[in-house]
Amino acid sequence: MKRYQGMVFSQASKAFLSEEEAEDFTQEVFLKAYESLSQFRGEAQFSTWLFQIAKFRLTKVNKKKSHLITDWTEDVSTVADKSNPSVVEILDKEETHHTLHFLIAKLPKSYQLPIHLHYFENKPLKEIANDLNIKLNTIKSHISRGKELLRKWWSHEIEG
Repeated sequence: MKRYQGMVFSQASKAFLSEEEAEDFTQEVFLKAYESLSQFRGEAQFSTWLFQIAKFRLTKVNKKKSHLITDWTEDVSTVADKSNPSVVEILDKEETHHTLHFLIAKLPKSYQLPIHLHYFENKPLKEIANDLNIKLNTIKSHISRGKELLRKWWSHEIEG
């Protein structure tokens, strides 16, 4: 586990916004690998086999999130507008949400957490600064720079 923990955690860190989620995912992968160890035939390197388990688990997590996002989108749409949204509208919102989270995951770690806390958990900037023990102006700067990168990347996603 010590040998491959960094590799799995590194991949998990790219997929999840918080370090806690990445750590939990890493533990899940190693638990699944331990449970499936009898199925390892040695035809590939152990690291390759472990990476495939991580990839499969990540796909399952993303599918769960996708269903939650769709459910949430439908609930919000129903409350906001009494008419039912079309399937195309729901899929468009879901795709936008996935793209946004993908782009946020590409941001430097110092930008990701403040953006997540402020925009997805609706925490005030002062509270974020206190929680992370970072100066308020630094938090503002990280969010501003992160948003600028997201705008730039977003325009490339839409054009491309």
